[in-house]
Amino acid sequence: MRDALVEGPTCAQLEIFKKEFKGEEDCLYLNVYTPKLPGGSDEFPKAVMVWIHGGGFTMGDGNFWIYGPDYLVAEGVVLVTLNYRLGPLGFLSTGDSVLPGNNGLKDQVMALRWIQQNIAQFGGDPGNVTIFGGSSGGSCVHFHMLSPMSEGLFHHAISQSGSAINSWALDESPRKKAFLLGEVLGCRTNDSNRLMDFLRTVPVRRLVEGVIKIKAMEAEYRGKCFFAPVIERGRIEGEEIFLSEPPIDVVTQGRSHKVPYIIGVTSHEGLIMLKEIQLNPQQLDIYNKNFELLIRKIIHTELSDRQLKEVARKIRQFYFGDRPLCQETLLEYVDMNTDVQFVFPIYMQLKRQLVHSAFPVYCYRFSFDGKLAYMKHLLGMTQYPGVCHSDELGYLFRMGHMDPDLDPDSPEAKTRSRLVKMWANFAKTGCPTPKKDWLLNVIWKPTALGDRWYLNIDTELTMQLHLNKERITFWEDMFRSLEE
Repeated sequence: MRDALVEGPTCAQLEIFKKEFKGEEDCLYLNVYTPKLPGGSDEFPKAVMVWIHGGGFTMGDGNFWIYGPDYLVAEGVVLVTLNYRLGPLGFLSTGDSVLPGNNGLKDQVMALRWIQQNIAQFGGDPGNVTIFGGSSGGSCVHFHMLSPMSEGLFHHAISQSGSAINSWALDESPRKKAFLLGEVLGCRTNDSNRLMDFLRTVPVRRLVEGVIKIKAMEAEYRGKCFFAPVIERGRIEGEEIFLSEPPIDVVTQGRSHKVPYIIGVTSHEGLIMLKEIQLNPQQLDIYNKNFELLIRKIIHTELSDRQLKEVARKIRQFYFGDRPLCQETLLEYVDMNTDVQFVFPIYMQLKRQLVHSAFPVYCYRFSFDGKLAYMKHLLGMTQYPGVCHSDELGYLFRMGHMDPDLDPDSPEAKTRSRLVKMWANFAKTGCPTPKKDWLLNVIWKPTALGDRWYLNIDTELTMQLHLNKERITFWEDMFRSLEE
């Protein structure tokens, strides 16, 4: 019997900074936080919010040190956070029926099914479940909107800075990576069964550390999600398939699950890419002298040498003009990464999704650059202006490494109250701003094919049109030219 007040272990991974192994294979636990356990017959069950953590499919967990439940539970919702298998244990695939892949996503489905069966015991309403996640967790949310395994398990969805359409969110060469891992660990083979028999004998620590060895040896894999969700090319008898076709096809054909949806970005997502430059300043000069190397890294589309040269020329001219890539043009470098890695893929998702959407889709940009910036604090990058990838998490969750005691009249306190209130409203009703009040003084309009409305979340809330319009048009024109 387990003590239910003690969190379960994290899933096997490398600690982000120390590069030390942590976690266990026995890690599939979830945490339930409720304002009140069910009592009298007159009490109504509460909306349920299920958080899917990010971490590039290789690290992270659902525990309260980062994802403290205080603010959301105070709004009268039941919060569930969960673990799922990561790295090779969660996302390795041989590209056939031996190991089709997506184990980490299937873990999440198992958690959602458990919630349907058990959440009423904690005062939650199984008929009113919202899944939400950030970064790779946001892309997981979108994958659930596309998977037959997840149908009926949730009723609203929120993707924060992540989509199944992001190039980093889908592994298109999983078999190659699976066998590369086997080779690094001592098994050179082309046979899937032999590879799997071998990998089952390898201690989990060596499995996880094997990925780091590959990244050290193979430059093409650095800075990318080595293992990620896949299109399943085979099926194990008796098991369900999570994803059998390209996400963009499911979206284009209107087969996404029809639920109210929030999706958005931070204003300067690409700030997260500056950590590489901060750790290795000469990398900036390397990219400046060989811009095509950088483009290979950020654009995952297959390009001929001629196409690569032309694409690199266009991108460099658009973002940098005649200026070099250097310390003085870092913000342009950030904008480029913000657009190609985050904003443009979400634009392409919505361009197709909105044709078929029967439920409202709400878009946002989080632009408030304040003291609770989660990622900038974590990476030691608070000197840079703008809102980094995942910075908004500090305004949704109570985080152990940041001081939550704010002046109640401060912009940080007001922004935190607004974000938590809108997310809780959405979980309860499917609408983030059911009515105007002193805190939420704007009605958040759904976006549409013609009018691409989004809510800009800054010191004030404002409705704006066409996020990064000129920059999005550039990328759309460029990718269209590659298809011609």
